[in-house]
Amino acid sequence: MGVQPTMYPPEHYAYPGLKGARFGIGEVAISLVASEEAGSPIARFLETRGEGVNHISLEVADIEQAMTDLASKGVRFATDKPLAFSDGKVVFAHPKSLHGVQIAFVQTQQD
Repeated sequence: MGVQPTMYPPEHYAYPGLKGARFGIGEVAISLVASEEAGSPIARFLETRGEGVNHISLEVADIEQAMTDLASKGVRFATDKPLAFSDGKVVFAHPKSLHGVQIAFVQTQQD
């Protein structure tokens, strides 16, 4: 049985102009993301670094509390508040505060 990707519409992403697909392996999900807009964060990443890993996402139960806890440990964020998307909220830690690795913290909507 092959892995079937789930296609996501642009409104799934917190930043406009993105499109992509996600496939799961056990409890891990891999997202492939492309940009439809030249000025988007993904497009700028590709221009400067080429294809490759953009960020790692970690799911958290309470994104605001996670931001408070991480900020007290010196982690800086790209935005002051989480960004909303169709399935929940996301905030990106600034890579300079995490040894060059960009990590997204995601809180999905609870049903």
